[in-house]
Amino acid sequence: MATDLTNSIVENIGKASNCLILLPPNPSGDMVASGLALRGFLRKIDKEVVLLSPGNIDQKYSFLEGFDQINSELTVTKNFIIEVSMKKTAVDELSYKKEQDRLLISLKPKAGEIQSSDITFNTANFPFDLIVTIGVLNFDQLGDFYSNNAELFFHVPIVNIDYRSQNELFGQFNLIQITCNSTSEVIMDLINRYEANMIDGTIATALLTGIISETNSFQHTRTTPQIFIKASELVNSGANQQEIITQLFKSKSLSFLKLWGRALARLTQDNVLGIAHTSINQSDLEKSEAAESEIEKILPEMAQQLRGVKILLLLVEQSTTETRVYCQLPLTLNPSMIFGGFQPKIIGPHMVRFTLDKPIGEAQAQILDLLKNEANKLAA
Repeated sequence: MATDLTNSIVENIGKASNCLILLPPNPSGDMVASGLALRGFLRKIDKEVVLLSPGNIDQKYSFLEGFDQINSELTVTKNFIIEVSMKKTAVDELSYKKEQDRLLISLKPKAGEIQSSDITFNTANFPFDLIVTIGVLNFDQLGDFYSNNAELFFHVPIVNIDYRSQNELFGQFNLIQITCNSTSEVIMDLINRYEANMIDGTIATALLTGIISETNSFQHTRTTPQIFIKASELVNSGANQQEIITQLFKSKSLSFLKLWGRALARLTQDNVLGIAHTSINQSDLEKSEAAESEIEKILPEMAQQLRGVKILLLLVEQSTTETRVYCQLPLTLNPSMIFGGFQPKIIGPHMVRFTLDKPIGEAQAQILDLLKNEANKLAA
């Protein structure tokens, strides 16, 4: 972590009073956990904090403290300030009265008279003096929230936190740690740099949740020895590892297990190219009664169970002429470049979703050909 950059971020955190933490829509467990950890830390040092993710959040992480305080939408407005100079006459009392179509404000002077020249009117700054984005690759990923509040991002300093090289470095301070395996690690290092021994049991549990979630319980091929050291430090700080494992890996719904069983029955793996793919049809969805959020858990489950697989593909039949495609790629492949013509939506780390106006068989053949070409390039 670059010392000068970190010092600047620490300084801006210290000066801030009201912080907005932004997660992307449909954030990964790592992003949710690291956002909650940062929220807990900022509140601990007496900052006002709003945590926002403009989309759906996996309820699997609801055991983390502060989860119910994550906002899915937020209206950002400026305050209107009435400034009264008291150089000539001090104000003794202020009162107001609301009527149907107006507001009456009464100022009682201690002595003398308040003149109209003593009063000025101003539009205040935005309610936040610092924005921290976690796992946001670019402004476009924030969708309507960014387009509706573009002025906010222009006037308020942004600390951009990520560990992925695809991040477009849009912040005034870009803390992109590509040697880390998760945003939770980056947040952990930042908190420790701000002030040692500030990570309590609640914050430690959130950070360890993020690390375990992002590394598939330390089974990811990029897992480094350093991450085990950090995990040990978090356990020593009070992280409830048993609760995390129970919530993340031992609490699957019956509907998901039914859906996973059907997907597993059709699973095909190419060990040479490192591609695994499966499909789900309308009958599978009806019989399992699975929600869309459970469909998106299939790829992480595949990643956890399969070894030596670089590319994961799931095709879901929406109708006889429409197929939903879910794909998870390694860090070395850029999903926006590979699937750019399909208008992919990022739904998790290295994971995208898009729709093809084709029957599921045709869609599978087209996407597999595309992925095999990319896999051959990696192998070359």
